[in-house]
Amino acid sequence: MLLLLKRTFCIIVSILNVALACSGKADVFHSFIGKISNMIVEKADVSVVIRPKNTRQRLSGFGTSACWWSQDVGKSENAEKAARLLYSDEGLALNIYRYNVGAGEKENPNSRISGNRATESFYYYNEGSGKFEYDFTRDASAQRMLELSLSYGNIDTVVLFANSPHYSMTVTGQATGGTEEYFSNLPAENYGAFADYLLTIAKYFLDKGVPVKFISPINEPQWSWGGGWVGQEGCHYETDEILALMKVFAKKIKESGLPVKLMAPESGEVSDETVGWFDMLASDPDIAEVLGSLAYHSYWTDGNAYNKYRFGRTVAEKGYPCPVDMTEWCELPLEHDISDFGGAMREASVISQDLLLSGANSWSAWSGANNIEVRDDGALWSDGLLAVNEDASEITVSERYYALAHFSKFIPAGSVRVEAAADVLDVDCQTDGDGKIYDARVDFTVSAYKTPEGKLVCVIVNEGKTRSFSVNALALKLKMDVYQSTAEEKLKKIRSGLLNPVIKVPENSITTVILY
Repeated sequence: MLLLLKRTFCIIVSILNVALACSGKADVFHSFIGKISNMIVEKADVSVVIRPKNTRQRLSGFGTSACWWSQDVGKSENAEKAARLLYSDEGLALNIYRYNVGAGEKENPNSRISGNRATESFYYYNEGSGKFEYDFTRDASAQRMLELSLSYGNIDTVVLFANSPHYSMTVTGQATGGTEEYFSNLPAENYGAFADYLLTIAKYFLDKGVPVKFISPINEPQWSWGGGWVGQEGCHYETDEILALMKVFAKKIKESGLPVKLMAPESGEVSDETVGWFDMLASDPDIAEVLGSLAYHSYWTDGNAYNKYRFGRTVAEKGYPCPVDMTEWCELPLEHDISDFGGAMREASVISQDLLLSGANSWSAWSGANNIEVRDDGALWSDGLLAVNEDASEITVSERYYALAHFSKFIPAGSVRVEAAADVLDVDCQTDGDGKIYDARVDFTVSAYKTPEGKLVCVIVNEGKTRSFSVNALALKLKMDVYQSTAEEKLKKIRSGLLNPVIKVPENSITTVILY
């Protein structure tokens, strides 16, 4: 009888929400209903009100890159399994695929790197002709990985990104940066050749029916790339070089007539420098015409909510004419092995804050899969969503995989973030000697989204103590499904059926609430 009374009360509240939201009196109603609901529904520690009419950014989806790992996994017996885990509805249902256009270090006789970070290129030196030529049968394993992933029908966006220009175009004859730190390895006279190279590859994929929407020529331009440390392909660019190179790409894209946009500059972090680059690119009329995405990576600010908030507020005030996308993140430094749910909590917090505070229109993990390192204590370490051994004959789902699942499986492309106001905020602010905030840590984040189907999806990332949350929406929603992940259980469906808004959320857990 009590359960029936609770459910009846919740349904009445939902119906009244709709009527009062239309009359503009919903907030008064919620204040009143909060007082009497405690008599019928168990008291919640945190009350969340979702306001679907208060819209924020439209999401273009979730993804990951196939950088490096696809060369090994794509030729293994686990290729189909990896594609299914990442891109099928059964798996993460990702819709963004970041294809790495390798710079050819695998064929470079002077390369300073080895293993799968030495990439195979479509552009190679033909000893018979004595010239560099294209051969699109190359990079076959990576192409197979793309094709398997496309077969599930969820991918609508492929990004062709380059960590470096092809080694033949560089100053050093290597794709691993200059001989000195902070030195651009691409001479200005080769800007046009680099643009032609990426557009030729884009045309190849487009002719095959691959949904290439973006080409991204620059990756983390602020890092030193080169000098004494060489770990991967990369290329440094100064601000004036970014602008000059993007102007060449803009001109070439327009001349080509290809239906692709520029994604840039894939800044390696959230910073004032990143905003400066966004301003520069968005304000240049030639570049703006083909600029489809202002992209950043979310490294080094994993827990700093204030930094994300400050960045997001600035971006919102600027009103850029194209989306702002978070295109790469993994845990750096790596502090959680693949069986540690702490890695999932870290990732879920970063995703939530990038969408909620920074206002990102999409979110992509750095690596769909990566090699396993076995430490002395036997623990397995990898920064990928999936972890694989050297020949990819074994594949393991990392705990952080489930963090992305709580978003990507339930919030499809085209969803819109909406206001979700909580009556409790747990924020620990750090200030300097002048009282200015420079860091802020939060115990939990709550974000909400309206899907194209009209469902409301609320994701609660609770890094603090166990709490009960009441989730109410100013919309007529009579049913709910609730999925929860903890260290013990993953994506467990803990509720399904008639609306009952109070949900127990354990410490260190991720909870997705779907109202429909």
